[in-house]
This record gives sequence, structure tokens and C-alpha cells, in this order.
Amino acid sequence: MQNFGNLENSKQEKNKKISRIIIVFIILLFIAIIAVMCAIIFLQNNSLSVYIDGVSVNLPTDTIIIDENSGKIYVDIKEIASYLGYDSHNGEYKLFTEDTNKCWVNCEDETASFYLNSNRISKVEPDETKDYEDYLITDPVVNINGKLYTTSEGIKIGFNVIFNYNEETNNIQISTLPYLVERYTTIFKGYGYSGVSNNFNNQKAILYNMFVVKKDNGLYGVVDANNKEIISSRYQSMEFNENLKEFFVSNTSRKVGIVTQAGDTKINLLYDEIDMLDKNNGLYLVKNNNKYGVLGNAGNIVIHLEYDKIGVDTTKFPNDTIKNKYLLFDNAIPVYQNKKWGLFDKTGKMILPLEYDEIGYVAGSSNRNVNNLLIIPTCKSIVLGKTYDKQTKYGIYNYLGEQLVPCQLDSAYSITNAGVDTYYMEYQGQLLDIESYIQRVYGSSSVVETTDT
Repeated sequence: MQNFGNLENSKQEKNKKISRIIIVFIILLFIAIIAVMCAIIFLQNNSLSVYIDGVSVNLPTDTIIIDENSGKIYVDIKEIASYLGYDSHNGEYKLFTEDTNKCWVNCEDETASFYLNSNRISKVEPDETKDYEDYLITDPVVNINGKLYTTSEGIKIGFNVIFNYNEETNNIQISTLPYLVERYTTIFKGYGYSGVSNNFNNQKAILYNMFVVKKDNGLYGVVDANNKEIISSRYQSMEFNENLKEFFVSNTSRKVGIVTQAGDTKINLLYDEIDMLDKNNGLYLVKNNNKYGVLGNAGNIVIHLEYDKIGVDTTKFPNDTIKNKYLLFDNAIPVYQNKKWGLFDKTGKMILPLEYDEIGYVAGSSNRNVNNLLIIPTCKSIVLGKTYDKQTKYGIYNYLGEQLVPCQLDSAYSITNAGVDTYYMEYQGQLLDIESYIQRVYGSSSVVETTDT
């Protein structure tokens, strides 16, 4: 009987040990589950979430990189493009190269170009008559693992989006322009307007908390998101200039001027047409009674309104990639009067008199192997022609109006080979390389590294 009692006690002790082991295992399992849940929550809280137009998107992990030291956000330009409704391409717009140090993106209404190590973004509408507009960003485009990245600032400008990063929740909210237009059209219809302007340039004002709206009387004005008036609704037409954050406006008499984003009149409504000639120099092209002139930033006259034409027809020189048809090499303004061409500089000083019959050399359709030529970028020079006894002879002048080659040339053109342009001039049966000639005659300082025209 005693042995049976000892056996029973031993069995009970063993059951107690098993029970303790099970309890410990359950506790450890519970702790492990809690730890896993905490780890999941930690990872969720620390992994970047990206929302485009309010919808969560799963981007490749290296599309957006946050610099831990500076806190700056870098975005893969070409990778993000498709998510924002844009196409992307290597090289430079219209040059059709595969240069991986440059890229451009485009939607139906606009093209934006990015350049490695540059703070400049060039934007242009898909219209041959429009000029490039440059936007400066704080930090240059960088190369990360062989791909071009720009900061969130560059993304905002290049893709016309609102880009917000919440550090506490570690998420990014990106709102595209079409989404914003749809959203605010509904809101402003509720305020009694016809909605947000359907003009693309006016729609971009939304990105700066300005809304071009139209009243029942057909007149336009500008309000903020809370319907607070910025510019009163009294204009027959209105178009936002994103580069300068101002509005080209017209009155019921069809005269145009400029109103600032603060609602102040910058240029009085006195002209038939007005266009931005150059942002950096604060110059505007104006037209009245079929005569053109140039105004300064304060409405002052830089070039009097007495010319038949200002600027060049860039469609004649597609290979030259002229960025500003009004201002060549940031200095020379071509003017045309009484069938003669001349040049002013950006201060309003005439640097070449009105005595040239042609600006640029046009080869004609019979010679398809050569390109028409207006500018030689490396020499910052311009081709002009004079007619003697019904025969035009061409000369080359730099952007300051100084003669490099007199008007004695039979032709001046470029030939493209493997994407590289070489510039030639013909004189009395001789074919000469323009760049080599100018470098030999005037020295290496006459040939510069530039593409700005």
C-alpha cells in the first residue's frame, strides 16, 4: 500500500510539472505573439506609405529616398512619371538622343526637361510657337545607382502636383492637377461659379492656392481655396503665368495688361497683345496697332513700339533648338522694320543697325543634307545676310553685335552626323569649319561651352 501511495504522489507531481510547462509555454507564446504584433506595428509605422490622389500605391522601394541626414526627399524621375500620368524619355526634348544624363517627361499639355547636376527645369507646351521657360529649384538633379533623381520641389514643378510629406505618420500625399481640378470644380460650383477655368495654365494656379473662376456675367477673377477674393471678377479673359506667378488679363475693350498675384496692376491694360519676352530680365513683348516693342518689369519702355516684328521664326531652324525666339544668348533681341533686320541688347541699346535683309540661312528644300542655320552655340554667334545685286551674302556676328565674319559668305549651315552638329560656311568655293575658323582667328576664348540660346 505504501508503494502504491508513493506511485500516486509521483504521478501527481509529474502532472504538476507538465501543467507548469504548458503554462510557461502559453505565456512565452503569448509574449512572442505580442512581440510579433509590435514588430509589425513598428514596421508599418516606419515604412513609407505613398498616396496618389488619395489612393495607396506600391512603388518600387528605391523610387523615393529620404536622406536621413538632411531630411530631403529624392524621387526617381522616370519611375514616378507613369504613376502621375506622364511619359518619360532619355535625352533632351526634340533632340532624340539617349543621353542618360538628361531626361524629359510629358503629358498632353506640357513637357518638362531635367538635367544632371543642374538646378534648372525647362518646361514648354507642345506648340512649335512657344518658347521654353526655365524654373530654378534649390537642389540639383542627382544620379543614384544610374538613375536621375530630383527633390520633391522638382517633382512639384516638373509634374504639376502638390507633394506633401508627413514625418510623424511617414506618408507622402501626392495630388495631381487633373484630380485637383475635378475636386475644386465641384467645390466652386457650390459657390455659384461655373467652376475652375479649363485653361491648362489657369489650372496650374491651383498649385499655388489661386483659382481662376468665372461669374455668370462671363467675367473672370481669382479667389483662394476659401473663396476669398484675390483679384476681382472684372476681366474679359485671364491667363496665369506660372513662371512669374502673375496674370495676363484683358478688359471688355480687348486691351491687355498684367495683374500680380496680390491683385495689383503691373502693366496697364493698354495693349493689343502682351507676352513674356524674358523672365530673368523682366522683359515683355507688347503689340499695339500692328507695331511691336519691349517693356520692362515696371511697364517702362525698353524698345519703342515701332517695329513690324520682334523675334525670329524658330520653325525655320528646327535643328538649332532655340530656347527663346525673342532673346538670343540672353542678350540679342532681333527686330524687323521696313524689310530690314537689326539687333538690340536687353537694355534697349541697338547693337546692329537695321541693314540686314535676312536673319539666318535657309538652305531650301533642294538641299536636304544640310540644316538651316541661325545660331552657332559654341561661338554664341548669329547668322545674318545682306543682299547685293539680288544675291544674298551671309556674315556671322556674336551676341554682342560684334562682327566675326563679314557678309561675304555664300552660305552657312550645319550638318548632323551621329547626333553631333558641325557648322560650315562656304566662301568662293571653299568649305570651312566655322568653329575652327573663329577659334583660329579670334582665339579659344571665342568658342565656349554653352547651349543657352
